Amino acid sequence: MILTLTLNPCIDKTIYLDQLEVGSYNRVKSTREDPAGKGLNVSIVLNNLGEETLCKGFNFKNNGRLLEELLDRHGVARNFIMENGAIRTNIKLFDQSCQVMTEVNEAGPLVSSSCVEELLKDMEASLERADILVMSGSIPPGVPTDIYQRLIRMAKEKQVKTVLDAAGEPLLLGLKEKPFLIKPNTLEFEQAFQKEIESGMDTLEIARRVVDSGIPYLCLSMGSDGAMLIDREHAYRAKPLPLKPLGLTGAGDSMVAGMCCAIRKNLSTPDMLRYAMAAAGGSIRQEGTILAGKSDVEELLPLVEVETVL
Repeated sequence: MILTLTLNPCIDKTIYLDQLEVGSYNRVKSTREDPAGKGLNVSIVLNNLGEETLCKGFNFKNNGRLLEELLDRHGVARNFIMENGAIRTNIKLFDQSCQVMTEVNEAGPLVSSSCVEELLKDMEASLERADILVMSGSIPPGVPTDIYQRLIRMAKEKQVKTVLDAAGEPLLLGLKEKPFLIKPNTLEFEQAFQKEIESGMDTLEIARRVVDSGIPYLCLSMGSDGAMLIDREHAYRAKPLPLKPLGLTGAGDSMVAGMCCAIRKNLSTPDMLRYAMAAAGGSIRQEGTILAGKSDVEELLPLVEVETVL
């Protein structure tokens, strides 16, 4: 089973407009609401691909039922720690004239220390029946920034592979415990390794040092430039798929789901990257916040071009 952890969930409300007129009157063409948060997106794609997955994390009493109803529509299992307050709502304005998404995201509510401790105890029990733990996204107020680091340590004690997709201090602290796989995007990578970049080291050299430090896999998602996946022996690069992007939300999370699926199948590093790109492409070509399905991945897998760069 693949556990996904979302500490700062949200509801994505996507508003479709023929054309966004800034500072003017806009008429809504249509709207949709989706459960959101990076770990939730990973679980939705994993479920679409036929993998057993369970969403963990925090939910909030004021409007948390909405999140659970939305996940139920996707058939995704969940077991959250309930906290006071309301789930944040992210507004996504999709301009259909130029295929551009403008996002307005709320901050997460405060989480009590007692709920943090309850979550840690719950995760320790859940890890007993897990193969992979995916930790994704931001950390809400009240949650210590070393929580991913602590969970990686806990998972390794139970021989559970860990995937970390985070930014800033939670990422840097998590690296100290040597997760199985990390997936920064270009901006997150540059922020994390700014000193090394300023010293003249290039991206591939920094990535190689990270992997050599004891982290088996580093996947760097590079948007329209594709992605790289580095293991202990080689570095591979995938070219972007020739797709018309209709929605970029969840593409990085879909990459994580694709790699987890490949890990469960004991596939090679190049095939891990192929699954990552196919899953990301499957989400990119869907409108708004719709995520990749199994047929998308099966169709796009043969189209992914992977080359060895090191």
